[in-house]
Parts: sequence; C-alpha cells; structure tokens
Amino acid sequence: MESTAGPGRQGTASSAQGQGFRDTAEMAKERAHAVWDDAKETARSRLNEQKDAAAEGIGEVAGALREASRRGDDERDGLARLTSTAANQLERISDTLRNKDVGAMMRDVESFARNQPVAFFGVALAVGFLAVRFMKSSDTQERDESWT
Repeated sequence: MESTAGPGRQGTASSAQGQGFRDTAEMAKERAHAVWDDAKETARSRLNEQKDAAAEGIGEVAGALREASRRGDDERDGLARLTSTAANQLERISDTLRNKDVGAMMRDVESFARNQPVAFFGVALAVGFLAVRFMKSSDTQERDESWT
C-alpha cells in the first residue's frame, strides 16, 4: 500500500506550519511594538504633567522671591538684589520647563552628560544630596508634628 503522506506532502505541511509560525511571530512582534508605544506615550504624558507641575511650583517660588525682593528696605538692598536675581533665574527655569518637550529635555541632558561628564556627575551628586536632605527634613517635620 502506498502512503498518502509522501515526502512532497510532508514538505507542504511543514511549510504551511512554518508560515503560520512566522505570521504568529509577526503579529506578536507588532503587538509588542504597540504595547511599547502605548507605554512610552503614557510615560511621556505623565512626565509632561510632572514637568508642568514642577514649572508651576518653580514659578510660584520665583513670584514669592520677587515679592520679597520688592519689600526689601535700604538695609537689605544687597539681599533684595540677590533675591531678585534668584527670582529671575527661577522664572527662566520655569519658562524653559513649560516650553520644552520632555524628549527635547532628555536629549539636552544626554548631550550635557556626554560633553561634560564631570560636571554632570557633580550636578547629579548635588541634586541627590539636596533630595536626601529635603526628604530627611520632611520626615523630621512629620515626626515632630505627630508628637505634638
């Protein structure tokens, strides 16, 4: 008796299975790209929200410093100038945050890190130190308030 599944038919079945596998793999790849794109967009959206909130907070601090510098009297003229200068710098930072896209800011940071690695490390170290001090200070204030 002759078998109906000859070598030619096995090759065709194997080829069909291979094509089905490739199609499934391609669909999975496309789905993974879509999920990745959605995750990136969600992260970018949240970063933009945080960026806008930070810009708003910095703007408020700049406004408060500006108001304090206007109230300065003749005795504190130097302090008033320093406060005004700080307010101007904070307003520039706030405007930059408001007007720049997160992606552009990340490219700027990457470029700075490549071009000035020592300065970048120093700034990162200083920011980390300040963040830790701020967190410790906040924690101490919360503990003090809970004891009263």
